[in-house]
Amino acid sequence: HIHHTLCSFIIMSNTTNDIPGNGWSNGDLPPSMFPATRQGRIELYGANRRWINLHKGWTRIGSGHQHDFRHSTSGVGEAHEHDSPEEEAATVRSLIAQLCESFYQRGWATGTGGGVSIRVGGPSEGRPWRVFVAPSGIQKEDMIGQDVFELDMDRNVVVPPVTPNLKQSACTPLWYVVYSHRPTAKAVIHTHSIHAQMATLLDPSETSETLCITHLEMLKGVGHHSYDDVLEIPIIDNRPSEDLLAHQLESVIQKYPKCNAVLVRRHGLYVWGDSWEQAKTQCESFDYLFESAIAMRQMGIDFSAKPLHGTYRVNEDDGQQEPAKKRAKADKGFRGMGKAENEADLRSNVIPLLPRDCKVLLLDIEGCTTSISF
Repeated sequence: HIHHTLCSFIIMSNTTNDIPGNGWSNGDLPPSMFPATRQGRIELYGANRRWINLHKGWTRIGSGHQHDFRHSTSGVGEAHEHDSPEEEAATVRSLIAQLCESFYQRGWATGTGGGVSIRVGGPSEGRPWRVFVAPSGIQKEDMIGQDVFELDMDRNVVVPPVTPNLKQSACTPLWYVVYSHRPTAKAVIHTHSIHAQMATLLDPSETSETLCITHLEMLKGVGHHSYDDVLEIPIIDNRPSEDLLAHQLESVIQKYPKCNAVLVRRHGLYVWGDSWEQAKTQCESFDYLFESAIAMRQMGIDFSAKPLHGTYRVNEDDGQQEPAKKRAKADKGFRGMGKAENEADLRSNVIPLLPRDCKVLLLDIEGCTTSISF
């Protein structure tokens, strides 16, 4: 049976377009391998899962195929417009369900936490915005596209979920804050990642307004940053309910006009992008950086400071100093383990700090109050 199926597929390929350069399939894929939904759920591509595409998503199928719709900024292929608003809505709903399931598997959306919002349309396309939001209190790994709300920019329900008795995500007011102050944003992701939560506690005083990270390769993944730039992520304090965070989020977005993510202390992360792909990429990069910062703290390394040794310096040979602007940015925010030998730092920190080169740790008789290292 397998041999017969393979032969049929080969014969089908040979009887159609065999022009090289149109992707591994040469334009011949059985319908079962196209992105599709069944009652709101994502179909599988054989044994492999691919992301379902919006009208400006990208695929690996190859140029020239009817299902090859590349991202508008990739410079390859043409953007595809859906045949109807209903078809577009079904695609967005299924994509949100797929993203939520993926984030659950990463540990970002356990216990029904977290969520995703995507919007389409807008003035650039000559039509009103249509905002799609995940529901509240639903198992993220069990979501289907028909659970998703469709709203307008005034938060009126345009199309409710088919599933009865669902409520809009508690994140909805915050997603609208982002859309209002970031006109190009097309997607907002909220996670309850343990790395994001613990990163907000790297300042034991819990008073810093930002988290600063520098000299890590994955800074390139958060947008508009290179390896040696200083990433400054605003932090707002948590509140008893999610909707109460809207005013704080609005204030910090206005204060930091270039930021594309905000940490919520003891809570999680909000991140947005000009496409769902960009938002997802940045979210993954932020989480990687938070995990790195936590591990560096445990090693006694200052994640917010330029390394003293072991990194290439463009201006080191000519004696020039780094730009004043970059030095000023590096001086903001909590300094992590930097200057651990400084007496003022030791007095201001409730956690005993150890010099990076210490080899012995001697505890007093209580074993928990005073550390002596040498």
